[in-house]
Parts: sequence; C-alpha cells; structure tokens
Amino acid sequence: MANNMIKANRNKKSMSRAIQQEFIWPEEATRQETRPEPPPDAPVTVESVVKHDMAPLAELQAPPTSDTPIAKPLREAVENGIFGTTTDGPIDPDEDEVRAMTEEHGRELIVLLADIQAVQDAVRTGDDPRTGKAPRTPEAEAKLREFLEGEEPRLKSAYAAALDAYARGFGNDAASTLDAWTRKVVADCTIEPSNRYDPGHPWHYLPEGDNAAPIPVEQIEADIDVGRYIERELPKNPKKRSEKLQSLLTQERERVEQDKRRYQEIVERGAEALSRYDREIAHTSDAMAVATALSLKFNHIRYGLGRVAWLQRTLAP
Repeated sequence: MANNMIKANRNKKSMSRAIQQEFIWPEEATRQETRPEPPPDAPVTVESVVKHDMAPLAELQAPPTSDTPIAKPLREAVENGIFGTTTDGPIDPDEDEVRAMTEEHGRELIVLLADIQAVQDAVRTGDDPRTGKAPRTPEAEAKLREFLEGEEPRLKSAYAAALDAYARGFGNDAASTLDAWTRKVVADCTIEPSNRYDPGHPWHYLPEGDNAAPIPVEQIEADIDVGRYIERELPKNPKKRSEKLQSLLTQERERVEQDKRRYQEIVERGAEALSRYDREIAHTSDAMAVATALSLKFNHIRYGLGRVAWLQRTLAP
C-alpha cells in the first residue's frame, strides 16, 4: 500500500521505472479485493473509512487522520530500499508521501483492532460478530466457536505483522507511538471520554490518560441495559423459557466469577499475569498490555453482572 502510493506519486513527477517495492502491508491483496476504495470526493464516513467483515462497533466514528502521529523514515531503511527503488536508486519519501502512508497504516491498524475487539466481545456474548445475532442451533454455535478460536489469533498476528512492517521503515519507537494512537482511537469509538476515561477504556490506566488505579472488583457495577438482549435468546414455550433462563443464570454466574478471578489476578500480578504473546507481540509495552487486559476484563464483568441481574429479576416470582 505505502509503496504503491509512493510509486503513484513519483510517476507523476518523473518517468523513472519502479523496479522494487518492499514496504507492503500484510494481506494487502486480499484486502484490496474485498474492500474497494471509495471515490476521491466521497464523504468521510464510518462505512468509507472502517470496512471489515465484522459487524460495526457501536457508535464507531471515522478516525481523526489529522491526528495520526507522523515519524521520519529511518535513513538505513531508505538506503536499503525498504520504500522501494527506481532506476534512479532508492526511494526517499517526501513529507506528503510519509503522511499518506502513515495515515493508511493507521486506518489498517484501526480495522484490524476493531475486528479483534469484535471477536473478543463475541467470545463473551456468544453473538456472531459478522451478523450481530446469536446462533439458533447447536451446530451453528459449534461453527461459531471454531471460527472465533481461529479468528482472534489470525487477527492479532496480522496486527503484529503490520506494526512490524511499519517499524522496519520508521523504527520501533514510531511503531509504539502508532500502536498507542490506534488503541486510543478504537477505544474512543465506543466510550466517550469526556473529562475522564471510563474504566472500560485502556487509557483509564495509562499515565498518558487518567493514570487511575483499577476499581476493586467487588465495586464494579452491573450494566443493566445489556439484559434486554437476552430476550432474543429465549424460546416462546413457557416451560422451555423457564429452563433456558435457569441455565443461562448458572452459566452467567460462573462466567462472572471466572472474570472476577482473572481481573484480580491482573490487578495483583500486572504484566506477569499475561502471556508472552500479549506482552511482546500483541502490544508494544507491558503497560499497554496490562491496561488493555484490565479494560477488557472490566467490561466482561460489567456485562456479565448486567445479564445476571436481568435473569434474576426475570425469574423472580
């Protein structure tokens, strides 16, 4: 992508023939086939900027590309032809080309991270992230579980590869900065920060954000509104409905207790409670890995408590 943009711009300025292009985005060909570019004069919308296979995140806003952090290319990267070469030698991208490729990388990272979040939410809720609906049969549930088990590591691997590609051209510090910006943008899409960040937002815990301590696990309040979505999972037959309610209540209580234990483990042990993959590959720092894990688990607990509260109220005589 980035080198293609450079090539297009350079072809307008000279007749040099591009003979090598190395700075490419992972899975570029696949994404270009499934996501056609909008017309140049098309308005900036969620649909035109964030296009992916998952159901769109609630309240998703177009990313503010004007705020994308811009770094200078590494001199050795230019000399080694990372940005491509022509018959005149290695391409040294100018300021406009650097901004264009960085903004494109930022958009791709946002797409991948939004998909990762959609898959993680689907693992918790049981809804298919591609449709936003729960499977209706055991066979469909099994297929969805199989899909989610493979999709999350695939997406995380693609995200890590994309950051690595950027780091080769701009350095590890620049990649860390772009990673932090991407995570903030995706988090801001679903949680309005106002004057402070919600505990379900990674920046609630980071020094650059609120630098706040995790809320004690027993003080996390239920999100009562999520309970209304359970209704669609229930059969109409009164007896089967009652049995389903009891089964769901047992499952949700168990999940909440598991989430609470995991949350507390992260609070007490910090980065040591996380896998090497989360610390070194999926995130660019221990601080970001811990903040993301805490915010995710906080949301799981809040969501689960809301479902438990709704089920208990519905089952009450």
